[in-house]
Amino acid sequence: MNQNELEAEIRKVSRDSTLDPRRKAYLIQNLMTSRWIAAQQKSPQARTGDHSNGGDLLGRCPSFRGPEKQEFGCEHYKRNCKLRATCCGKLFACRFCHDKVSDHSMDRKATSEMMCMRCLKIQPVGPVCTSISCGGFSMAKYYCSICKFFDDERAVYHCPFCNLCRVGTGLGADFFHCMKCNCCLAMKLADHKCREKGLETNCPICCDDMFSSSASVKALPCGHFMHSTCFQAYTCSHYICPICSKSLGDMSVYFGMLDALLASEELPEEYRDRCQHILCNDCDKKGTAPFHWLYHKCRFCGSYNSRVIKVDSTDPNCSTSNP
Repeated sequence: MNQNELEAEIRKVSRDSTLDPRRKAYLIQNLMTSRWIAAQQKSPQARTGDHSNGGDLLGRCPSFRGPEKQEFGCEHYKRNCKLRATCCGKLFACRFCHDKVSDHSMDRKATSEMMCMRCLKIQPVGPVCTSISCGGFSMAKYYCSICKFFDDERAVYHCPFCNLCRVGTGLGADFFHCMKCNCCLAMKLADHKCREKGLETNCPICCDDMFSSSASVKALPCGHFMHSTCFQAYTCSHYICPICSKSLGDMSVYFGMLDALLASEELPEEYRDRCQHILCNDCDKKGTAPFHWLYHKCRFCGSYNSRVIKVDSTDPNCSTSNP
């Protein structure tokens, strides 16, 4: 279990309302110590295996993208080399492959050695194989000497401000770096709402880090961010930002449907002259709205994205129609 999986499991236990508090504390404590226990239970042979000669080095064999074994790489990347993890000395096609089977995370920037998957020679990390037999065999179309990153199928660029490799053609082409948000954004988001270091946080849905995530990130109109896949799942049943509660897009069609619904609905007589004090999440203004169990329209911006801040009361000035 890697670090991300461990944190996800701890969050799952912490949110389980069916567990007794003592049981919950016991499970969380065991999860937090599980990696240490796993490390202690490793056999001496497994811990000393990396100190053997090069021929017995763990992982010293080529890996392929698919069962046809036509392309070097792994399920995550197409590349012609394996990286030797500085932390444990083992060879892996990428850091994700390492973290999947290890009890620790791999720092790919600390990588100093690689293995060419054609000749299996261990050598300093670089863009081509230094073996004479390979004749300058390229490890990938893209190589970053800072991130020690290889990719043989996608357009990738290194952002000096993020100090990370990003998927895309490059700064000024399809992406730009916003210095206030401190992240790379698509050119179409040039007029976005800035939030200082807005991407240097966890996704509000899955709670995984977004700044260094390999998954695409969605910029919301309010300036917050979440993973694109999380956005697609979340908006199936929600239309407001989970952080600031502002609407995630143009809701005029939906609000028009609510207008028609309320116009055809007749309240019991004892509730018709009542109103409620509300706060609109979209325009941040306070006002009053006719009493209703679910829907309260803002008389300033016409949004139904509001919340009641004061119990209903009888008010002769509370109009049943909104401007």
